[in-house]
Amino acid sequence: MKKLERNLGLSSVISISIASMLGSGIFVLPGLAFEVTGPYVWVSYLLAGLCVLPAALSKSELATAMPASGGTYIYIERTFGPMAGTIAGLGLWISLLLKAAFALMGFGAYLGAISAGFDLKNFALILTAIITILNIVGVGKVSGLLIAVVLLSTIGLTVLNIGTLSTAQVITGIPFSFSHMDSILLAAGLVFISYAGVTKVAAIAEEIKTPEKNLPRGILLSLLIVTLLYCITTLALAKYLPIEQLKNNLRPIYTLAFEFGGKGFGMIMAILAILTMTSMANAGLLAASRFPFAMSRDYLIPRLFGHLDRRFLTPVWSILASGLVVACAIYFLNIAKIAKLASAFILTIYMIENIAVIALRETHIQWYKPTYKSPLYPYVQIFGILSTLYLLVMMKDLAVIGLVSISVPGILIYLFYAKGRVSRKGVLGIRGKRTDLVNEALFPAPAASEKLSLDQDANVVVALIGNERSPEMLIDMGTTLAGGEHIEVAHLTEAPEQTDLNDFTDEDPKLRSLRRRVIAMAIEKSTPINFDPIVTHDLSKSIFEIGQRLHCNWLFMEWKGRLRDTFTTQSPVAWLRSHLNCHLAIFRDNGVRYMRKIMVLIDQNSNDVTLIQAAQQIAESHKAEITFIYLIDKDLTIEETSQVEKYIRLISDDMTVRTTGHIIKYNDKVDTIETLTIEYDLLVFNSNKKHRWFHVFGTEDDQIMANASCSVLGIHTGSTN
Repeated sequence: MKKLERNLGLSSVISISIASMLGSGIFVLPGLAFEVTGPYVWVSYLLAGLCVLPAALSKSELATAMPASGGTYIYIERTFGPMAGTIAGLGLWISLLLKAAFALMGFGAYLGAISAGFDLKNFALILTAIITILNIVGVGKVSGLLIAVVLLSTIGLTVLNIGTLSTAQVITGIPFSFSHMDSILLAAGLVFISYAGVTKVAAIAEEIKTPEKNLPRGILLSLLIVTLLYCITTLALAKYLPIEQLKNNLRPIYTLAFEFGGKGFGMIMAILAILTMTSMANAGLLAASRFPFAMSRDYLIPRLFGHLDRRFLTPVWSILASGLVVACAIYFLNIAKIAKLASAFILTIYMIENIAVIALRETHIQWYKPTYKSPLYPYVQIFGILSTLYLLVMMKDLAVIGLVSISVPGILIYLFYAKGRVSRKGVLGIRGKRTDLVNEALFPAPAASEKLSLDQDANVVVALIGNERSPEMLIDMGTTLAGGEHIEVAHLTEAPEQTDLNDFTDEDPKLRSLRRRVIAMAIEKSTPINFDPIVTHDLSKSIFEIGQRLHCNWLFMEWKGRLRDTFTTQSPVAWLRSHLNCHLAIFRDNGVRYMRKIMVLIDQNSNDVTLIQAAQQIAESHKAEITFIYLIDKDLTIEETSQVEKYIRLISDDMTVRTTGHIIKYNDKVDTIETLTIEYDLLVFNSNKKHRWFHVFGTEDDQIMANASCSVLGIHTGSTN
């Protein structure tokens, strides 16, 4: 498959991102905003920029984890599944193209300032044809033109701002008070559209050099530059011109330049406005054309749109289709109204991008490794979700109409074309409730010369998912419980569903080193251990199927637990707990290598049997002593105390190692256990708490795993074969 060339540097990223914003948002929209809020439009632009910031930070993170053409479509499709991806991809494509058409029509007022002899629609159609051809010829050539236009426009606006602000009198209008906040917030919802292009550049991530650095830098720098330019320019307008002259003025920059520098300067700014809005349309078409390109590669729409021209290496059919949509919108539609409807969809997408970051982080998907991480997570994302939701509510019926009109075509395309061609589920589908557990082929790393030996039953399966503190320690725990029987060590690498597993052609050097160490352990412990590297699209399902296929009694994994005061939507082991038939042992390695004192939490239920047997085997192997702890949250009667003491003696009598027992009352269970573990090397406890939707800070078991001072072994008891 041919790939797009990476020929865009940081300056091109900033230029494309600024060009996607700097257009009708500053040359046309302020006149409408002044009608709403008077002289305080600059405050509305500032608030809108702050509302966009979370989406910019989230998209910067997402883009460095998935630097592929398609941008937001890719992030949503991989996170929420192909149906959501189809709706998002098609909706974003239409939304961006409508905004491009709006930009091409938006310079009508400025064109009239130069000459009244132009036919607006015909001129816009000619420009559409030109930028379509430029995009086909190559994105590198387009970016050069964008840099020049953006630089000229920025310089022109800066000169205008400096000149007017240095000579202006006091701000026109009444003094500011909090009574103006309603109108300021209403105007913020209106001008939010001005920032809609800040993250468009992520759609061409596949054509950016070192995207892990240039994408977040370009997005954040362009947002900062444009926010300052918006705020200073609207402040200059309010200081220099009477408010009545600004209200509903569709060419406010020309008016300001004319009043300040005369007709000649006004004409220069009008020409810059036309060039800038044309470049905005060009950047919109450039970014939008990558959505059908990416969707076709994922079989959601016909493959024709994913074809790259042999000469120019650009998605020619996708670009032509995008140009045709813009032309039809210009010729047939009321662009201003349709563009406002499209903005509701973009607002929703910004909200979903923030949700996607939370979902990808909290499901602990293995392949999600962004080189840039959003600061102040998850509070920035929560603010972004709430602020965009507020703006959608302010749009009232317009938001509903926009979402429905753009989403319905995406739903229909998925149901009647894509559904039968794809089987992907997305990250949330994989990590969610599953009803599709059937035996499917597992995929070995092709570099491994030997075949997977998954046809031999194993008493213990040790699943390594790549973030273990010490794989040998986890395997050692597994061999202890195996009792000399066969052990399967499966090293699993999780790849996105869109990735061809055959691309994994080389075995990682670290994996070869681990294989050598595992073989050495098998010889030293005289235990049959098989080591198999596996590449999979579905980590949890593969672990489940290995356990099913090998009829194991124990499945070992390492997990560090949920850190205190951090946010989570799902425990990464919750799915396995609810599906596995064998015992699931979750080990948190806290660096302890000599286990001499083991603390076992008991509570007089049937699960204690498995727990006590496992603790005894570990104690025998490490020559350790066991302390049984019975925790209570109330005072016991003499009879109840006697029964608990009798129970502890009963289980101690059957032990082959030294044991003691204590009954301890607690006020805060997790804090009490954390304090007790200071004196021990290993905590063993029943980990059977179910993870519910309201456990945003983890279950009690999760907190015990994370907060204990020693290493922890949490055992979820299942029905063994």
